[in-house]
Amino acid sequence: MIRLDRITMQGFKSFAGKITIPFPKGFNCICGPNGSGKSNIIDALTFVLGTSSARAIRAQRLQNLLFNGARDKKPADFCEVTLYLENDGSIAGYESEIKVSRRVNRSGVTFYKLNGRTVTRSKILDLLANANLSPEGYNIIMQGDVTKIIEMNPKERRGIIDEVSGIAEFDDKKEKAQREMERVEMRVRENMIVVAEKQKLVARMKQERESAEKYKKLGDELRKSRASMLNRKMKDIEEKLSVTEKEDRESDERLAAIDKDLKKAEKDLRENEDLLKKMNEDILKKSRNIEIMRKIDALQTEIIRKKDKIDLNERQASMLRSTERNEAVKDILSGNFSGVHGTFSSLVSTDRKYETALEVAVGRHDKDIVVDDEDIASGCINHLKKRKIGRARFLPLRKLQKRERREYRGREKVIGYLIDFVKYDGRFSSAVKHVLESVLVADNIDTAKRISGFKVVTLEGDLVEPSGEMIGGYYKRKMKDVGFHEIKKLEEENLGLENEITKIEKELAVLKSQEQSESKEVMKLQERKNNVEKAVEDLRKKWKDALEEKIALQGGVSKGKIERARLEASYDNLKVEAEEFSEIKEYYSRSVDELQERVRSLTLEINKLGPVNLRALEEYDVIITEFEELKKKLDKLINEKEAVMKVVEEVSKRRYEKFMETFGEINKNLTQIYHDLAGGAAGLRLEEENNIDSGLIIEASPPGKRVLNLDSMSGGERTLTSLAFLFAIMQHYSSPFYVLDEVDAALDKSNTKKIADLIKKYSGKVQFIVITHNDLTISEADKVFGVSIEGGVSKVFGIEMPQEQPA
Repeated sequence: MIRLDRITMQGFKSFAGKITIPFPKGFNCICGPNGSGKSNIIDALTFVLGTSSARAIRAQRLQNLLFNGARDKKPADFCEVTLYLENDGSIAGYESEIKVSRRVNRSGVTFYKLNGRTVTRSKILDLLANANLSPEGYNIIMQGDVTKIIEMNPKERRGIIDEVSGIAEFDDKKEKAQREMERVEMRVRENMIVVAEKQKLVARMKQERESAEKYKKLGDELRKSRASMLNRKMKDIEEKLSVTEKEDRESDERLAAIDKDLKKAEKDLRENEDLLKKMNEDILKKSRNIEIMRKIDALQTEIIRKKDKIDLNERQASMLRSTERNEAVKDILSGNFSGVHGTFSSLVSTDRKYETALEVAVGRHDKDIVVDDEDIASGCINHLKKRKIGRARFLPLRKLQKRERREYRGREKVIGYLIDFVKYDGRFSSAVKHVLESVLVADNIDTAKRISGFKVVTLEGDLVEPSGEMIGGYYKRKMKDVGFHEIKKLEEENLGLENEITKIEKELAVLKSQEQSESKEVMKLQERKNNVEKAVEDLRKKWKDALEEKIALQGGVSKGKIERARLEASYDNLKVEAEEFSEIKEYYSRSVDELQERVRSLTLEINKLGPVNLRALEEYDVIITEFEELKKKLDKLINEKEAVMKVVEEVSKRRYEKFMETFGEINKNLTQIYHDLAGGAAGLRLEEENNIDSGLIIEASPPGKRVLNLDSMSGGERTLTSLAFLFAIMQHYSSPFYVLDEVDAALDKSNTKKIADLIKKYSGKVQFIVITHNDLTISEADKVFGVSIEGGVSKVFGIEMPQEQPA
């Protein structure tokens, strides 16, 4: 076991010179008068053991430890204390004697040496710890330590067990772990708030993403449906164009054949007419009644001329009918409806100077159909509805409200009222006034723009409305619309010609009856002539039929071209629209109506969705990733919290175990020591069972007395019990030596004797150094050192105690 062999002091407090005190095994006692410097030896021990507090060794500063001088002694420049420990091998790696030194100079600088080599304080503390020595250890009981124990409250006394057991280390770890747990808990709470908010955002974004996905899906389907509808329409148009092109080719081929037939018929007709003319001349030459023959020839020529005129008029009427673009108007005009007079533009005319002004003023009324009354108008409208041809506007003469002319009193010079320059049949007066009454004519737009409240038209075709609207620019004249009125004229003219032909044919029959006396040759010529005339008539009919077929075919071709142009325009428009869906390669195989219904249905579904956040498709992935990261972080923090809690629990468990282990040992020591000391029983207990943070209760029962709490004992009992408690702690430490500084000062002889006997008993196993004034204690010591002071300098000397004489 390690033992304190000796201590050397130089310049330390009251010790001026170098002095060495040897400490043998067993019970060493240091005695001397008050103020001689006994306790300075204990201070020297504490100093060399490495205390960092000057107050612990009764000094304000470390410089105060230096010898301060005396009558014949100078103040020391430094103080040094050296401790010699006898090493039995307990401290591995060191020789049998270990030398520990500490020095302080006047500047307060301190340094340590180990076996003569300068080392750090921590090196010294580590070495001494291996021997269960420390400057704050309970192996040194100073003056007042017993009093402190007595004056402590239970929790302060428990603090001694804390310190002895070393659970301060666990307290530090526990406090650090708890601080860490608080930090982690705060982060967990913060992250839980963030995760909760983010979770709400994820839920909202999930809903928005679902809406966006549905919107996108419906949108894609809508695009595909629209593309399919456009594709179906284009295919339908392609089929119609194919049919139209085929019909056009057939019509062109037929027209070519008809042209060929017409040319042949015209050629044959000219040849037969020339032959007929020659035959007439021959007949005239051979006829006995030349005058009759001439009349007959003249009448026949007149019939031919009039028939040609009829054919011409019919062709012109057909051409006029084919030029009308409005199918509804065309149908009404060609329908032989009574009370229908024609289009408005066909019933009015004017001088060339006012034609442009009239055309602009009439405007949208140019194709209005003038009829007698509203019954005829409604009949025509029902006819158009039934045949599904189109629409037309009608001007019933008896229904139209009469418009009074507004008198112009403006300062601007005008040419006059347009209606005054218009020619028309008086029967149509109400229609003309309805359209043109109060319309003024001006020279130019500069004049017209200064006239207000009137519709003004210029000779160049510019127009100013009563509302102030102005229409103008370059004006291209429309083709003159002769229309229905002109066709009526042609039909009436043909009727007159047919009547004239009938009269001429009657006259021709009379003349021919007068030719009975003609010669056989003339008769033969006449017979041949009649045959030729019949051939001419047949050729004319054939030519007329072919011409009518040609006109009809041309009309059909014209309509076909218009229809083809319309289809091609529609196809081009659809093709442009289809470019928007160029990425779609597959289409629905449905009809246009089905696709239109599908488009309508999808559009309604999309509209029901309301505003859609399409960015949610991308934002959701980002936010869910952030949420998962936050969740992982939170889970990690929760795991970290659980780990810290486990650390806290483990530290608390180890702290409890260490405390209870120390508590049990000290309690055991106290029981034994108090029994050895007083012959009674003593023990320790916690105020709250198993709660190591509750107060410590020291209890004892001196012989013949009940168990008392330390605070309930008499003064001597408290001192004795407190000493027993301190001895129990010292025994727990198992230090190489124990130092007691006047612990028996307050005890009576009886208790002092008990303490001295106890020290004597235990000194066989461990080294004791006791400072005392008490003779009883001194008498029990194995070695006694006396301390005296002369001239302010302490001196130490050994005292030989008289040997006890055997009785």
